[in-house]
Amino acid sequence: MDEGPLEPPPGENVAADIPPPPEIPQPQGAPRNLILVVTAVVVVAVIVVAAIGYGVVGYAFASSRIAGARSAYNNVVSHQNTITESFNTLDTKMTALSLTTATTADLQQNRTAYAQLVSQSQSAQPTLVADDASLATAQAGLKQNSWLTLIRRSDLDQTSAKIGHERKALGDAKTIAGDLVQLGTFYQAFYDSLIDLDTLTTKATASDFVGAAASIGPLKSDITMAIQLSGAPGLPPEMKLFLTDFQTLATDVGKLMNAVIGGDTNAVQADVKAVDADNTKIETYDFSKMSSAIKAFYQPMIDAFNSEVSIANSM
Repeated sequence: MDEGPLEPPPGENVAADIPPPPEIPQPQGAPRNLILVVTAVVVVAVIVVAAIGYGVVGYAFASSRIAGARSAYNNVVSHQNTITESFNTLDTKMTALSLTTATTADLQQNRTAYAQLVSQSQSAQPTLVADDASLATAQAGLKQNSWLTLIRRSDLDQTSAKIGHERKALGDAKTIAGDLVQLGTFYQAFYDSLIDLDTLTTKATASDFVGAAASIGPLKSDITMAIQLSGAPGLPPEMKLFLTDFQTLATDVGKLMNAVIGGDTNAVQADVKAVDADNTKIETYDFSKMSSAIKAFYQPMIDAFNSEVSIANSM
């Protein structure tokens, strides 16, 4: 007896016994890796472009700063040639003076030389100040945006050092120029007094005693001015001592001229002795020694100035 198909027992699920179809793997890994690679390439490209841009911009910026600084330096150098010559020829102006042999022309020539020295030094002072300000600005510019100029940092540092030495030279020059204005102003008054004495002597020799007496006022006035200016840098203390004795001579010569004009023989004899004593004392002063002292004061300052200029030019 045929049995029909077997029926599942009540409550059992036949479908549950059928295994599910196998899952087909999806190719998701390949696209994700490709995206990462592309992203990395893009990032590297951006970095490379940024690095190239940084280098180009930084090099150009640094080059412009260096060019500007060197231009400022060259302008300063062109300005300082005159003052440099003035400093280096100071020795020729410090010629030892002989009161007994100096001619009227010698006195006038020396006074003119010191007047030129004062004029040059005064003219140089505002230029030196302006040049230092210009170099200070240029030097500060070399340090701007330092993060951008690493590519030329050594060149920037060298240019800054070059300017630094030139600024030291300018500082020395400002000091020297200021001192020379005072020294030259003193010597103008000093030579004015000697020219007054020469005028007085010429008139007295020509027996123009009235004219000689009239020269005493300007002589004493110029000596007084020279005494007031005798604190100029570099002047040895002997110079003021000389001027004090010179003032005494001028006073005694004035008395002598008045006695001669008045015909007072006794006074003339006494005044002649006083004048002779004054001359003897004045002749003891060594102007060669005083000139050497002045040179010894200024030469180290001038040497320091020239040294800084030389170092700057060599860099």
